[in-house]
Amino acid sequence: MSTRQLGVVPGAVSDEQIAEARVLTRVQVGITEQLSLRAETRVRVEDRAWIEALVQEEVERYHARAPHNGSPVLDRDSYAILRRRVLFRVTPLGPLTELLADPLVEEVIVNGPHEVLVLRDGIQEAAGVEFASEEELLQTVRQMLGNGSSRLDRASPMVTATLEDGSRINAVLPPVAMPMAVTIRRHQLARFGQLADLAHANTLPWELVPLFQAAVLARLNFVVSGGTGSGKTTMLRLLIREVPSAERIITIEDQRELHIRSAAGGRANTISLEAREANTEGSGEITIQQLVRNALRQRPDRIFVGESRGPEALDVIDAMGTGHDGSGTTLHANSVRDALTRLAALVRRHPAQVRADPGAVAREIANKVDMVVHLVRFQGPDGRDRRVVGALGLVTGQVEGEIPVVEELCRYERARGEWRWSIGRLDDLPPKIADKFEGAGIDLNLVVAALGSASVRGR
Repeated sequence: MSTRQLGVVPGAVSDEQIAEARVLTRVQVGITEQLSLRAETRVRVEDRAWIEALVQEEVERYHARAPHNGSPVLDRDSYAILRRRVLFRVTPLGPLTELLADPLVEEVIVNGPHEVLVLRDGIQEAAGVEFASEEELLQTVRQMLGNGSSRLDRASPMVTATLEDGSRINAVLPPVAMPMAVTIRRHQLARFGQLADLAHANTLPWELVPLFQAAVLARLNFVVSGGTGSGKTTMLRLLIREVPSAERIITIEDQRELHIRSAAGGRANTISLEAREANTEGSGEITIQQLVRNALRQRPDRIFVGESRGPEALDVIDAMGTGHDGSGTTLHANSVRDALTRLAALVRRHPAQVRADPGAVAREIANKVDMVVHLVRFQGPDGRDRRVVGALGLVTGQVEGEIPVVEELCRYERARGEWRWSIGRLDDLPPKIADKFEGAGIDLNLVVAALGSASVRGR
């Protein structure tokens, strides 16, 4: 922990600076005493709670004693500022401490030490905090990375890592980025624990909740598509949570974000595999493709890949057709149809498929993929960011030219001057999907009835 004292200029010391220096000294002594009781003497992110309590105690002590010992007496607002400034100085997260403790903060964007923005409750705004210097910002990021394999220095000026709470941090050092850039995307596991939570947040129409639940039970293979920050990982995680507990699940990611075992009490019989970049000597790399192949040897019932962005897409498609029905992945795309086109392009990146007939690849995808959930992110009339299910497509199994045929069952569109979901009928499902529902013993009439009751509740 840094013991750097407040830098002051003789003759220009304010009452606030004097108070901060005195409280900071006592807090640092208290932290040092507490850390001496354990083997690791470095302040960790999880120490924030007791450090906050210590700072509050010392600020209150200063407030009570200042009138009697000649120390500057501050007004109530200044004491609140004093608490924040001292807390920023002694916690690993520095000025980000309160931002990352706010459940409404979805994203933190740092453009150099003096410009910090947040996406709070769908609105991007200035955070009202800053770092003293780029060095302080760098040290804060390194504290967040901890002692894991991720590093950030001149030799490795870019880093992407998953934090302990499931959030993802990306940082880039100068001169690659000018100024130093940091983005922290929160994954609020507690906020969305089940599909109904998405319906409450108007991300998903209530009518689709029973359909999605039935689709998972019927072991439909699915793709979740959308743009950056549209909610693909959250949707995938909630669909996985509908898998019966008796089934063995393996998740594969380049950065661990699904947290199936830890979210909402966790899930047994789940293995999480994470890719690894090569070390500084160029060895030790473990790719998504290698992990998918290895997962097949671990007796999974279903395999879920956090994001397909390369030749591993072929292995994912193969898994869907080799006894692992009900598997899924996410990928970046602009629509339901674009998702299937992009998936085909990724499959053809595989060395074994470079010269493959595009029509044959399209037929393979049409046979294996059953459902595409497409998410969109946009700014609503109130200026807030919104994430919604933009479309739900059912893959018929047919191909037109080199593109799998997909029927949209649901679409988010503008009608009569307002945006709303239009939802089709379930009485004419593609045969391959109807067969899966029947094979799982799911009565579509009951699903339709559930859709009706959900529609009434959604209004």
